[in-house]
Amino acid sequence: MSNSEVIDTKGAGAKPRLHVSEFAWVWLPLVLVFAASFVLAPGTMRWPALMGMLPFAAMLAVVAAGQTIIIQQRGMDLSSGAIMTVGGLLVSRVYLQTGSLTLAVLATVVLCALMGLVNGIAVSVFRITPIVATLATGAIYAGVARHVSNGNSISAPAPLAGFVHMKLAGVPVILIVALVVVALMAAAIRYLPMGRRFTAVGASPAAATAAGFPARPYLMGTYVVGAIFFGLGGMLFTGFINSATITAGNDYLLPSIAAVVVGGTPFTGGKGSVVASAIAAVFMTQLGQMVLAMGAGTPAQYLVQATVIVLALAGPRLLAKLRK
Repeated sequence: MSNSEVIDTKGAGAKPRLHVSEFAWVWLPLVLVFAASFVLAPGTMRWPALMGMLPFAAMLAVVAAGQTIIIQQRGMDLSSGAIMTVGGLLVSRVYLQTGSLTLAVLATVVLCALMGLVNGIAVSVFRITPIVATLATGAIYAGVARHVSNGNSISAPAPLAGFVHMKLAGVPVILIVALVVVALMAAAIRYLPMGRRFTAVGASPAAATAAGFPARPYLMGTYVVGAIFFGLGGMLFTGFINSATITAGNDYLLPSIAAVVVGGTPFTGGKGSVVASAIAAVFMTQLGQMVLAMGAGTPAQYLVQATVIVLALAGPRLLAKLRK
């Protein structure tokens, strides 16, 4: 999971060999996009522009982290945008009715977890293909969002908006929240026994079952945790824009998947890095800023995002063929 470099010194007289983690390569597109921005859209490289970009990158990193652990289990959650939307709307609705942000956040986390559990049951118990299952549940959750909001936007809780816009030592709190969430998830997967079992289940469910820990609870739990991440992303987004809308999560579905792909997490399961996905989220956000600054509209941005996904998927295979 780590982006660290390890030196191999096998053999008494062997020359040290430098091994770079497969996820460390995510730094290359990040450097390239900032270099391209400096040339093509220098305005995006100014300090105020970068500080304006980072909160959006932080929110995308949280959503991408949730998508990463699901893809590690050979799945994909196409309901992530709808869950994100419900998260923002519900925290605002409950706060309006109770006046308690704590209660609103807890209610939102519980409902998002339940939506994730539904996804997990559909995939693991009924064995529905993840893309089909989450596409269907996403439509249902979009209906839930309309029911919660009555089709209207809702003002964000004032305490939530105040928290999200805070800065500590000049650093946006929303960025700190994203860093903490991603770091905790990465540490849990890497160091906790449950995290190592989670990785083993993603690599081979049959082998994991044979080793004594059944795959189904891990698969269901993955969708639950992923949905909580999506809901958290929705709450942060609502606080940041000071409003909960019925389309809040629409713009995060494709970029979150692109961030996972660019970060190097394969769809074959097992291996993955939420840290690499978070770094790729910065890449995707800056890429969007650059394209927007160059005068491209929303269709062009979607085209760029889709192209990035294709290149990220095809690139390693092309390199492998060239090496043969």
